[in-house]
Amino acid sequence: MSMNSYTRRQVCQLGLSGLAGLALFDLAACGGSTGTGGSSETLQLSFWGDASRNKLTRNAINLFQQEHANITIKSWFADFNSYFNKLNTQIAGGSSPDLIQMDISYIKQYAGEKQILDLTSLINDKTIDLSDFDKDVLSNSMDNNVLYGIPLGANYECLFYDTDFVKQAGLEPPPTTWTWADFATYTGKLSQALAPQKIYGAQDFSGAIDIFEIWVRQHGRELYTTDGKVGFKVDDVASWFDYWSKMRKAGACASAETQALVTGGGPSATLLVQKKAVFASAHSNQFHGYQSLSTHKYGMQIVPSGDGPGLYLKPSMLMSISSKSKYVNDAASFINFLIVKPAGVKAIGLDRGIPDSARARATLAPTLKEEDKVVLAYADQVARSGQTSARTILDPTSAGKLLTELNNVAQSVAFGKQSAVAGANTYYQNASKILA
Repeated sequence: MSMNSYTRRQVCQLGLSGLAGLALFDLAACGGSTGTGGSSETLQLSFWGDASRNKLTRNAINLFQQEHANITIKSWFADFNSYFNKLNTQIAGGSSPDLIQMDISYIKQYAGEKQILDLTSLINDKTIDLSDFDKDVLSNSMDNNVLYGIPLGANYECLFYDTDFVKQAGLEPPPTTWTWADFATYTGKLSQALAPQKIYGAQDFSGAIDIFEIWVRQHGRELYTTDGKVGFKVDDVASWFDYWSKMRKAGACASAETQALVTGGGPSATLLVQKKAVFASAHSNQFHGYQSLSTHKYGMQIVPSGDGPGLYLKPSMLMSISSKSKYVNDAASFINFLIVKPAGVKAIGLDRGIPDSARARATLAPTLKEEDKVVLAYADQVARSGQTSARTILDPTSAGKLLTELNNVAQSVAFGKQSAVAGANTYYQNASKILA
């Protein structure tokens, strides 16, 4: 985890690269008023991501502070796998961040525990201006028709692949659309051609709940029911594990031993960036973060299709305000700065997803880099693919634990400790207990 604290004057004196990292728990508790008066105020921001996202966020903070000389924003970040544990530790210690980057899988939990604010009044008085926001994305961000977090963008699930390795394997780029059977055939050919370099066609996605959710939706179901219970069937899990067991047996995806080497979170931990696999699963907004870590050129590819539509436009990285914050209006002003103000919109770009504000998209249009154009082209492709359907059920409390559980059971199946069917029963039973 990294921690950064700086004022406008320090930025000018040291430059962003000269700012030293500070330990999370060296922070002083936040205090003050809810207004934006002339007194000095210090807010704290937490988010998950990598060094690339941290750089963009620090730039946004610097620009905001230039417009608000009395406000200092301290920030810390961690990879997604450890972020919520660190956040919970800080909250338990009585020093909750004022601004909390929140995932859709956890927002119901934190709202239920009254850790984050109902933002309705701040939206109604236009402190947070959502007048030109995508209504569907907003509706997918609500708990009981209340917004507890403002989406900083939206994205589709996708596959990234190494175009250099595809060329080395002597294959044409993957087709615009394909089935799961096509994917297995294509990655099998990649593995065979790149075997001398010990490169697999794909990572093993069996423990990736985002891709598993698409698989479930393609079978006509949702991960969860409207009352917060398990929405998928045991057969959905069994067919999923069986598919990846066959992929491993054919050598089309990484072996259990190789996949187990992936520890921690973020792009740098993936087999794709480590040049051990050609394909990886990711969110579309992560393209820049992945590409910045490799000299090879990456491409974006749609997730294989099933019997029905499975993809959906996901609100990404919502920004919430702590119910304990003493600087509510200032925190709301920073959120508004990120989502509609030109300086803030340009500072974070598409790193947290495609902006949901029409004004923000218009702001970015003239300044898009080639990587950004690839992301927007992919989003347009998916929107026209006929493979999307609205997701209207918010993740229930404790849904985040299902991510870890799926990865644990998938690894057990991969190492042969359980069959696909036994693993499916284990996961279904454990998921049911977690959600109960």
